[in-house]
Amino acid sequence: MIQLACKIPRKVVLACSGGKDSMSALEFLLKGRREVTVAHFNHGTSHGRHAHNFLEKFCNDNDLNFTAEVNNDQCPKGVSKEAFWRDKRYKFFQTFSEPVVMAHHLNDAVEWWIFSSLRGNPNLIPVTRKNPNILRPFLLTPKQEFHKILKSYLHIDDPSNQDTSFARNYIRHELGPMCLHVNPGLQKTVKNLYLRKGKLDAEVK
Repeated sequence: MIQLACKIPRKVVLACSGGKDSMSALEFLLKGRREVTVAHFNHGTSHGRHAHNFLEKFCNDNDLNFTAEVNNDQCPKGVSKEAFWRDKRYKFFQTFSEPVVMAHHLNDAVEWWIFSSLRGNPNLIPVTRKNPNILRPFLLTPKQEFHKILKSYLHIDDPSNQDTSFARNYIRHELGPMCLHVNPGLQKTVKNLYLRKGKLDAEVK
């Protein structure tokens, strides 16, 4: 069961990496008869090029609108690649007039809450963002439920997601499971934090 954190307009752009999360989101949006433009930010890495080619072919084969931007800039010294790429992606998303849907789910929200808590400022991933116009409708849905959508579509895995030198990956693969051992209900705890805010237009699909 997919529980939405916000309404999804009929016409949207999907921020798509080609991974399991974003391809699950694509199948959900298309099943909902929404008009979708698939937008890919190519980080300029070997995987970025591979994912770019995969998505371009996939969209051509399935008669979907596809657009991409390729990063050709080097990350400045002293700046993390994650932060550099994130800023470049958001600049790319600012070029669209339609809302940009991102495929973050409840597991992502838990990881961010752990990360921000360790830095002394526990925060939730925002459901919406104004500039650029971002929607994260799947934040109430656990990854296991979210991926059940993906029955027919292919996807492509990013090997960097296994690199625990990135903080988000260390939390996902190492720290997160230990937190769940201490509090098996951590996902429910974070979900309730969203619901308590009273600002969600939640729907069940």
